[in-house]
Formats: sequence, structure tokens, C-alpha cells
Amino acid sequence: MPTFDISLMRVDRDQDPTIVEGFFRTVEWPALPCEGEGLDLGNDCPVTIESVGYNFDGHPTVFVGRVVLDDLQAAQLRKLGWRVEPLPLS
Repeated sequence: MPTFDISLMRVDRDQDPTIVEGFFRTVEWPALPCEGEGLDLGNDCPVTIESVGYNFDGHPTVFVGRVVLDDLQAAQLRKLGWRVEPLPLS
């Protein structure tokens, strides 16, 4: 089973829309998902995979894009094991 990272950027509508947090999760699934495929994050927030690639050491990464999440949805992702990193406002 391949191990890969899933990432998304949380967008705040009130910030015009500005990316405010990065959500990351390492998973081990039977297959690497494909670009354009749907993905359920586990908190009633279905998304579409924007890109699939590899980082410098060859580790696969899946980016689901920019997602508007309310505080409850963000808290649910944290409970499901997603790591959160605050991103600087630009």
C-alpha cells in the first residue's frame, strides 16, 4: 500500500479570500488517488483532488486545493488526525 500525504489550504472568506491554515495528513491507502477524483475528508466536506505529484525525495503528495471550512469543520478534521500549520497572511 502506498503511503502519501494529503494537503489542503483553508481559506477564510472574511480575509478576501486569504489562505490562513494548511491541513496535512499522511495516509496509507491501497492506491494513489487521481487528479479530478472526488475525496471525502471525513467531515461532510467532499472535495475534488486538484493535483497529484511527488516531492524532492520521491514521496507522493496529493493536493486538494483551497477549501472554505468553518470552525466546526476545521475542528472535526483535527479530531480525525489532520495536522494544522498556520500560514502567514500575505
